Amino acid sequence: MRYLANLKSGKEISSHEKVFGRAYSTLKILEAVPLTNYRNSSKLRLAVSVVGHINELQIIDPSVGTAIHTLNLPDDSGHGIDSMVWDEPRQRLYLSVDGSVLAWNPAIPEQFTTLVDVEGASVAYELRLDSSGNLWGGTYPLGASFNYNVESKKLRVFDRVAEDTDYIRRLALDGRGRVWMGTGSRNPRLFTFEAGKPDAVREINLPVDVAHGFIGSIDPIGHYLAVTVSSVSEQLILDTRTMKWHEPVTRVWASREISKASSGRFFSITAGHLHSTAFQGMDDKQLGKVEARGILCIIPQNGRILIISTTTDGILCETFDLGLNRVRATREIRLTPSAIKIQSLLGHSDGNIYIGGYKANGVAALNPETGVRWNSGDDEQVINQIEGMVEYDQNKTYIGSYGSADLVLMETPQNNADRKYDRIARLLTEYSQSRPFGWASNSSSVFFGTVPEYGVSGGVLGKIDPATDTVSWVLDGDGKGFVSGHSIIGLAADESHLYGTTSVRNGYGVEDTKSPAKVFKMHIASRKILWETSPVESAGALYSPAITGGWLAVADLQGVALLDLDSGQLKKRHIVNNVKNTSYRPGWLAADVRATPDGQKMVHAAGGGITVLDYVAGTTHSVASTRSHDRHGTRLTVGADGHVYGILNQTTLVQLALSPELT
Repeated sequence: MRYLANLKSGKEISSHEKVFGRAYSTLKILEAVPLTNYRNSSKLRLAVSVVGHINELQIIDPSVGTAIHTLNLPDDSGHGIDSMVWDEPRQRLYLSVDGSVLAWNPAIPEQFTTLVDVEGASVAYELRLDSSGNLWGGTYPLGASFNYNVESKKLRVFDRVAEDTDYIRRLALDGRGRVWMGTGSRNPRLFTFEAGKPDAVREINLPVDVAHGFIGSIDPIGHYLAVTVSSVSEQLILDTRTMKWHEPVTRVWASREISKASSGRFFSITAGHLHSTAFQGMDDKQLGKVEARGILCIIPQNGRILIISTTTDGILCETFDLGLNRVRATREIRLTPSAIKIQSLLGHSDGNIYIGGYKANGVAALNPETGVRWNSGDDEQVINQIEGMVEYDQNKTYIGSYGSADLVLMETPQNNADRKYDRIARLLTEYSQSRPFGWASNSSSVFFGTVPEYGVSGGVLGKIDPATDTVSWVLDGDGKGFVSGHSIIGLAADESHLYGTTSVRNGYGVEDTKSPAKVFKMHIASRKILWETSPVESAGALYSPAITGGWLAVADLQGVALLDLDSGQLKKRHIVNNVKNTSYRPGWLAADVRATPDGQKMVHAAGGGITVLDYVAGTTHSVASTRSHDRHGTRLTVGADGHVYGILNQTTLVQLALSPELT
């Protein structure tokens, strides 16, 4: 094999062997917003947003239990609705999608209009309307709020509220003309200003100390403000007249959801019971039982409360009669699933390709030979967005779940219905980690590497004992990270040694570490680093280490580097595209490389393209896109059949052709 020889550019590969559209299809509801006086008819409809790339907005008639519109966002608007607010007088639904604000008119249901792009914002959060019909919202990474006048079309983005935050995730408007903002990542804080005096920002010190996390919700309640914070179970209560904190409410409001005011009271749900609470004194009454679990909204109506919650296939509408103190009617409404962006892939010995979805819960599988598809469904309650997976043996697969850096064991017998899911560790609590990206295994152990939590620098390296399904050890560099200030995003293992790659990108809200990415070799038994190197000075991240043909292959955006296993010395760098490492911020999954089982070829993915490196022929071959807007993803895997699989246009799984057609 000519791994170290120069490779010549060869003929393009013009097609895929197999294409599996909408490889991960599921339903995950984000938000439900009441559309009062819909089309000026005094009728109520619901706008429901879902995760995915199709059917993102669904308009529901709760009175008859059907969807009247199932809508796709325009392709050029991005994907994923972050927030919605209903403007009843203008009969418009405003949506934030990435850093833009869109408007939807029920009279022209297939049409979305972009109102404004919030300059500098990747995400616009928590849209709200003031009494004059002006739009307000929060932003990332500006750490600022914004205001948009719908009539004059004037946008104003205010100053960052604090130097230690990139986020305004929560925003509320009270009845006294004040804007309230919640920050996060590091040191979550509460700020406010009068709408007419946005330069006079005031911080309201929280009555609790939280080093990392976010303000979870802000709800005006008469003269009070209810605030929730990461890792604090109670609702914190602020008197906005005195700006002093009262005793917190210890009864936890399910989903942190409360109703709007109704006759001086608001409604919430705890432990399957509806409660009514007075604005003054927070006098609380338990009213009766409800079925609702994942609460979306609570809507007071004349003598009754409409409760909207999530189900497996859609939403549940319960009508609670305040005269009878019980649910009088229930209605289940099915919604249409969406195609989920593929976040992670694992080729498994059982013939399946396992798929993790962006912002999705659970895991999906697709068998390329039979075409059979499967989702984990309701039996699984522990997996969020999957960042990485590894097969230990045919019965045990380990999964890294985003959010709390949960390490999950999935038992994988042949019968899908018998699968079990166990969370064996949560790395957030003790180690402030968020995303288990790096995975590897040998005959006796499983290894993981992580990206830290919001506001934290430095990932950890750990080992799982599959015999007991417990974590044997975690190395965190005394809190600075196993490699100080670096995330551990790729791992490879043999029986004696563990190899890893890093990214200088830390948890959100923390600047990148000023250093090139590193590759390291560790002796497993002693846990000693044998060598550490930065083979590509221009790369802030190196990905997907793999032991192939006696070399350690690692990927960057530009190609593949081959390192000597014993010394870590760079022996050869194959540059396969025109993408420059310095043109993009270092990431966690921006490139990938996989070798075929015989070691004759490698497949590299980055920058929307895929390249095959043929070490027998001494050539490289780019995989051509059928259409000009087609883009390949940066996750690859090798199936039990020996084929290499990748991603096309975010939601499609493809079996890659590895040789050009003969002519």
